[in-house]
Amino acid sequence: MADVTIEAVSAVIGQIYEAAYDQERWLDAIIALHHLFGGSRSCIVRFTPETLEAVASAPDPELNSQKGIQAMLRDPLAAASADLPVGTVHRWPLMSDDTAFRRRELWHDWLRPRDMYHGLACNLLASNGAHWLLHIHRGARQDAFGADDIGLLQKIVPHVIRAGQIGRRLENMSALASAFSHLPFGVFLVNGQQHIVHMNEAAEAILARPDGPLGLRDGMIAAASARETQELQRLVVNACSLRDGEMPGLGGTMLVPSDQKHSDLTRLVLSVAPFVDARAYGLATERCAVIMVTEVAGTIREGFETHLRSLFDLTPAEARLATTLASGRSLREAAAASSITVKTSRTYLERIFSKTRTRQQSELVALLKSTEPLSGRGR
Repeated sequence: MADVTIEAVSAVIGQIYEAAYDQERWLDAIIALHHLFGGSRSCIVRFTPETLEAVASAPDPELNSQKGIQAMLRDPLAAASADLPVGTVHRWPLMSDDTAFRRRELWHDWLRPRDMYHGLACNLLASNGAHWLLHIHRGARQDAFGADDIGLLQKIVPHVIRAGQIGRRLENMSALASAFSHLPFGVFLVNGQQHIVHMNEAAEAILARPDGPLGLRDGMIAAASARETQELQRLVVNACSLRDGEMPGLGGTMLVPSDQKHSDLTRLVLSVAPFVDARAYGLATERCAVIMVTEVAGTIREGFETHLRSLFDLTPAEARLATTLASGRSLREAAAASSITVKTSRTYLERIFSKTRTRQQSELVALLKSTEPLSGRGR
């Protein structure tokens, strides 16, 4: 192995960690490893018993074709690679009989034409039947990898594994943030002074309503009345406080009514709870509270009938009756609104009870109202 400087190794490790935060940078990291070890080709391969894909230093559509993938998967080398212990570097090919390997299809048709004579391999991750392998290859006119090469790659591999773990965690966080932004109810993250740290789309829509019960005042969440604003502040302070120096407060729940002059607007139920500390460099920066906002609607919104049909597999007639009952009308009034007899409405109601697994009208109405999704928009 040619002399390798500490600076060169540090630069490669830096690129590996850059790839942890930007998945598109893994190609740069693979190319950097390729140059550090003087290889002919390098790659990280993910394979299962049926599929294979790779990030490689040299683009090769033919090798990545279905024909090439099948040739690699059916060779015993694939199973041998899967059996490697995670994190341990091995010489490649992983065969006790090198002569026998070089008589096989994989070698003659796919590896030898690409000058992949000698190599190092390491299993980086095994998960749900899939394996991620790091490969670095050298050609026929290059020296085979020696003990020094194995030792150096063995020192670098833990950084590759750690970068992969960081990347997966960030991907999970990104997916969670995406799901958070599309929740059908409002969610605010606020500090102890009620300043908004983050909010989802439904929360933004609630604040945007011109006649809504909640609004912004000097960057803080405020209710329409001073009394509700003070109560919200009390709950947020409680959620952000400490109990016995370590346990968080409990927060609480409150109702924010709509403006009395606009009684048709929805009322909001605010549930305030402690949130994890915001931290930097391992130290807490500030405690936060999460405010989850659900609506108590005075009227049934457009589309609720379709919502019930889908949710409980109701017929159009059953969904129409159920929607009318959910709006607060009696069974007789609901029958009249649907132009059916009371006897027919009772038949429909029994079917609705069966499909919703309820037993009486009050229980049914409570269930139906609890399923109403947040509109996300003002009327």
